[in-house]
Amino acid sequence: MNIAKRILLAAVLAVSAFGSAAQSKGNPILIGQTSIQTGPIAGLSTDPLIGIKALLNKVNAAGGVHGRSIDILQADDAYDSQLAAANVKRFAEAGAVAILMPIGTNAAVGALKAATDAKIPLVGPYSGAPSVAKSSPYLFPARIGYDEEYSRIVNHLFTIGIRRIAFAYADNPGARYSMEVTRRFIEERGEKMASSVAIQLDGSDAALRAQELAASRPSAVILSVSNEIAAKFVPAYRATGASTAFYSFSFLNGGLLHKAIGADAAGVVISQVVPFPWGRNLPLLAEYQEAMKKIGAADLSYGSLEGYLNAKILVEAIRGAGAQPTPEAVRKALESFANLDLGGIYVRYAPNAHLGLGYSELTQINRDGRYTR
Repeated sequence: MNIAKRILLAAVLAVSAFGSAAQSKGNPILIGQTSIQTGPIAGLSTDPLIGIKALLNKVNAAGGVHGRSIDILQADDAYDSQLAAANVKRFAEAGAVAILMPIGTNAAVGALKAATDAKIPLVGPYSGAPSVAKSSPYLFPARIGYDEEYSRIVNHLFTIGIRRIAFAYADNPGARYSMEVTRRFIEERGEKMASSVAIQLDGSDAALRAQELAASRPSAVILSVSNEIAAKFVPAYRATGASTAFYSFSFLNGGLLHKAIGADAAGVVISQVVPFPWGRNLPLLAEYQEAMKKIGAADLSYGSLEGYLNAKILVEAIRGAGAQPTPEAVRKALESFANLDLGGIYVRYAPNAHLGLGYSELTQINRDGRYTR
């Protein structure tokens, strides 16, 4: 994480401790967020937390909701499901009316269990894993699930005539599941997966697995790996001389990958679950860009836009829950969003169908590290 982002993230966490009640009248409305603040993947939280900060700063500067500021209670779960659950329990006991965007699958699983037990709505987990997306009357996802991302990638490949598809994944249960479900999508279209490889979590065997996969000569390789593994695997694959197209689900950060491996990242295609943050075609994007500018965040990103969107959904639910919101009133307000316009993109919830945004598109990393849609 660069120094500017560390400073900005520290400012985000400072809001958790001190709030912003001075900007509005009445006691603040509390929401809670468990996130990864320590450990090797703490950087996963950085961009979403900045986007959340931008949205809450905008809302509180305008007087809050019903004359009350919204304060966010945040705690570190170190990507541990039990710690995440304990954090959510404490937030509920402290009077939080909702839980916002737990970061990563492990934390989201623990947070959802605790939120369901406490009967408090949970909005926008930063994961599309099936273990998170399971049915709960208190879960309100925004992003599509990983299954849907991989289905759309496979459909795109078949549409453009690519049928010889391989898969490289991190050697853990979640990524293995992604490989298996992608294999099924391919077989449903009358083909077989060309090959697959599991890569150790530290990426130490990435070069060997790249050689193994390249030997099967796939036309496309779909990835379910961390940025750290991708930074080792993609250059190693290219070094074999074999030609292929790389596709990844949304958790691959294209900007970071380009910083790590430069031109070797060019051409990697990444599924995105929120709109193009640098665009000008939606009112939401102009609003997000201005809010980011107000907090001094120069670097736009998909992660910060997703944080901004999730926070906006929750704020609109709090607004709809009345002057004295309760967790149950917020839940009912969320379920009233049959077609809530967030600024050119719509969120859809109903009592028996918590659908979210339903959005995705494919982007490609350019040689300069920017994205092409």
